[in-house]
Amino acid sequence: MRRLWAALSLVALVAVLVLAAGCVESSEEDAQTPANAPTVGNSALQTDSEGKTITAPAATAPGGGGEEGGATGGGEGGGAEGDAAAGQEIFATTCTTCHLNNGQDAGGVGPQLAGAGLDEATIRTTVENGRGAMPGGLVSGADLDNVVAYVLSIQ
Repeated sequence: MRRLWAALSLVALVAVLVLAAGCVESSEEDAQTPANAPTVGNSALQTDSEGKTITAPAATAPGGGGEEGGATGGGEGGGAEGDAAAGQEIFATTCTTCHLNNGQDAGGVGPQLAGAGLDEATIRTTVENGRGAMPGGLVSGADLDNVVAYVLSIQ
């Protein structure tokens, strides 16, 4: 019986050491996606703001332009036409997995967006085309305008 307890104690100690070895801190620089990292095309089904399931625009047409066929333009005023409150809802379901707390916090796969000083053209181009580990074409049309308006609202 004594040998059994000794063996179990040793197994438990090894398990704790193995788990602790995986818990190391890394610098913010180490956690960043390299600029030359490949972007993976997103072919997963997406849900638009009306709840309809659609294929991500990047999977059907290079450069975006999904079912809505509309607002892909990067001109001035596109984000101003969007609804930031609706954009926050879309962001919460589509983007917050990587941009923690609706883009308010650092530490996710994607950077903190709040206070990053991003302009409309940069936001729109990044969402449409992707950047680093972020795939392009996650939202389009009115959803894109709304997400752009939301991200502008947290600058």
